[in-house]
Amino acid sequence: MKNSLGIYYGRPFRAHRLALTVFTVVLVAACSGKPSNETASLTGAMVTEQTKNPLSEAAAVTAGKSLYSVHCIMCHGDDGKGEGIAGGSLAIKPSDLTREDAAVAADGKLFLIVKNGVKKEGKQTMPPARRVTNEQIWQIVAYVHTLAKK
Repeated sequence: MKNSLGIYYGRPFRAHRLALTVFTVVLVAACSGKPSNETASLTGAMVTEQTKNPLSEAAAVTAGKSLYSVHCIMCHGDDGKGEGIAGGSLAIKPSDLTREDAAVAADGKLFLIVKNGVKKEGKQTMPPARRVTNEQIWQIVAYVHTLAKK
């Protein structure tokens, strides 16, 4: 049916309006809900020291090794013992990532160390990760665990 202005109304219009309303409600609900733990972990939101690595280990370790070579090897060395080329010139020696405390460190704790860096006695001893995504940090964390197992 048309009204006096020539605009259709009636059942087809109501159905379209209902569909649009339902779509809007679903979209708002999807966007306003809390992120899943995996999504939150990948984005870095709500990561605590006890947060588990949300990535599958095998794929993460492979990617993490490449990222470690680019971002960490200069200070921590190829084997992770803290004897990298740049590590020797630092006032405080980089951490030995092969020690047991690194092996048993919770994923979330390592993530936060890489993400935020480390300060000892008020001095920055490890800079925070700047040019890596949170997903890449999780990949580095997966690889660091393998260094401690060697």
